[in-house]
Amino acid sequence: MRDEDKSRDQLLAELAGLRREVTALRRGAGPLIAADAASYRDLVQSMNSIVLRWDPEGRILFLNDYGQRFFGYTESEILGRSVVGLIVPETETSGRDLAHMIADLLHHPENYVSNENENIRKDGERVWVTWRNHPRFDETGRLVEILSTGIDTSERKHAEEDLRHLSTHDNLTGLFNTRYLYQALERLIEACSVNGGCFSLIFMDVDDFKQVVDTHGHLNGSRVIQEVGASIRAAIDEPGFGVAYAGDEFVVVLPGCGKRDALAKAEDIRSRLTAATYLLSWGREVRLSASLGVATFPDDARDLQSLMGLADQALFGVKRRGKNAVAATVTPHRSGRRS
Repeated sequence: MRDEDKSRDQLLAELAGLRREVTALRRGAGPLIAADAASYRDLVQSMNSIVLRWDPEGRILFLNDYGQRFFGYTESEILGRSVVGLIVPETETSGRDLAHMIADLLHHPENYVSNENENIRKDGERVWVTWRNHPRFDETGRLVEILSTGIDTSERKHAEEDLRHLSTHDNLTGLFNTRYLYQALERLIEACSVNGGCFSLIFMDVDDFKQVVDTHGHLNGSRVIQEVGASIRAAIDEPGFGVAYAGDEFVVVLPGCGKRDALAKAEDIRSRLTAATYLLSWGREVRLSASLGVATFPDDARDLQSLMGLADQALFGVKRRGKNAVAATVTPHRSGRRS
């Protein structure tokens, strides 16, 4: 039957039937929508990652249960508060300005699809989090909020830092290694050549170290070297630094330090070593002395190899004259071995 052939009563009856069907569909969809929302909330709260919603002013709108446990806050302590100063420190340990980064992220979220930065817990512990950020905009293109999910990457970050540390430091003494030494000296020579200035090298050798090993064994010999490294480190102020050069040989680099001050620092190191007693914590008493040679850039030499050679020659001159002293005198190149 065509619509124009239907009576008014029939049309009204059909319309009423359609309304009943729509109502029934809505009633059936309501529980489904509510169930989906509840399932979503359960999923977010059960995730083993941080789920954070924050507004265009950087204020926290939501932090899931995992995030609250991770940062150590309750919901009432964080809602409405700025992320900066609460879970994001204003300045990273490295010196990076995180307050500026957060402000830039809020203005240009498209540039921060993912980022890694230091965060801070309620107890003050610094942790590393890798974030994925999903900005939400309204129909006019205005930022409404940012949904960020984060995972704790502190363990990986610390492992990376340890690897970087090991690449430039001696594992036994904690002093810098020769790889770092040569790189640092090249930079110092370049900087002093361009901008002026000076720096000094101290070459140091523990006297008669072989006797220590013969008397106390190789393990205790390594412990002595470790303790000597600590003595050197305690004697140097930044930007100066110590280097474990080879076995019982050490190098001290003193940026901005001329010959006279370098000789004084070398004597200070020598005096500290002779005054100390080593291996006390291992039930032994070991006394040491050391010989030290000094060379200064650019007064003594203007290239790396010559400078290191002169410091080494000055050290060897001390060895030949009786050990346990400091010198900056250039002597003929040694032949033979140190003892």
